[in-house]
Amino acid sequence: MTRFSNKRYNVHVLLIMAVYVLLVFFEWPHVKAVTDPVLKIVLALVPALPVVGVIVLMGARVLRSDELQQRLHLIALGAATGLVAALSVVFSFLCAAHVLNLAAEDVLFWIFPALCLVYGLSHMALTRRYGGRGC
Repeated sequence: MTRFSNKRYNVHVLLIMAVYVLLVFFEWPHVKAVTDPVLKIVLALVPALPVVGVIVLMGARVLRSDELQQRLHLIALGAATGLVAALSVVFSFLCAAHVLNLAAEDVLFWIFPALCLVYGLSHMALTRRYGGRGC
């Protein structure tokens, strides 16, 4: 399997996320105005496709990495998953106790970006720890 360069990966992610941003800004505001339930479901799910694309791309990157890079990716992913899961439980209890008043749809949008952020920071720290550039 050929290696997946950081530059190539970053360009692909940038392009996919540009499509996501365009969809959110231009397509998403019209979803609430649509009355046909099937069309509403389709329009609501279209912005999720680029997110799934980034997840598939990241999986390909991990599979094409050497053993050390795979280990670093998976440790970072485990750390991100654990931290975001713990935070979601804490926020859930605070919402259930009416300490915080957050709508579920507002909170759910932030799960994936939080995972990406914590994963990226964890991977950068691990890479630096093992003598890499941290990118």
